[in-house]
Amino acid sequence: MCIRRITVIAATLTFARAANAQSVGKMLEEDFRNSAKDIGAVWSSPFDASSRDWMLTAAAFGAFGLSMLADQSVSDWAIRNDSSAFFRALSPVRRGGKLFAGKYVVPPVAAVYVLGVALKNQDMRDFVTGCMVSWGAQSAVRKTLYILVGRARPDTLANDPQDWKVPSGGSWMMHSFPAGHFANALACATYWNKRFRLGAAGPLVYAFAGAVGIGRLADKAHWTSDTVIGGILGYAVGSEAGRRSLERQKQRVGGASGAGAALKLSPTLDGVLVNLSWTF
Repeated sequence: MCIRRITVIAATLTFARAANAQSVGKMLEEDFRNSAKDIGAVWSSPFDASSRDWMLTAAAFGAFGLSMLADQSVSDWAIRNDSSAFFRALSPVRRGGKLFAGKYVVPPVAAVYVLGVALKNQDMRDFVTGCMVSWGAQSAVRKTLYILVGRARPDTLANDPQDWKVPSGGSWMMHSFPAGHFANALACATYWNKRFRLGAAGPLVYAFAGAVGIGRLADKAHWTSDTVIGGILGYAVGSEAGRRSLERQKQRVGGASGAGAALKLSPTLDGVLVNLSWTF
């Protein structure tokens, strides 16, 4: 069996300008302050929403309603094909997979942030803090919904996608609406695509998030409509977090073209060569 390799060149540093002389404490304080502002901006966005924003919100709930028509059929398909090669390929991001729990994800992410602090590299720190902002902002919204509105998961009532309870009663089995893991994954994927020039890696990051959402269908954790509304929530929050972070970066560098981060993928005979480069 040929195991494809992904070679990561994670230290292509281009010194387009001298790094700002910042202390560790100053960097941590700035990152925390910006993160808090971004989360606050997401939470307060309904109070600043335009008529266009409300129309998009109505469209999102319309998509949720239409997708409910496919809840039972898609769930039946996912359960029926759970042992297929397609769903087996998703096992790393499914329940029990290595990428499902945070213990395999958090350490390398934390290492990127520590390295960003050591190198005084804002882009590396933003790569981590922006994802955390996206996760934290939409997670609070989701958990509030879990308290207010309960919906039975497919593994609780496999043949009744319309079992709702208000309030939910706090049972984890009633937390089908909205899909949490997919919202988390898509929020970070969207943030990274909005904040950085990912190039060919952009669709791959979205594909990974999509794999998480599809895998949760096979895990009987969510209905299709839960996945749709969770994806919309994650995309909206990630977009706003990415927009705000990119605006700050533009202000830091004064619009200079030499600054920023880029991720490029090049196919090789053994797999994919990933080249991450940044300037500071």
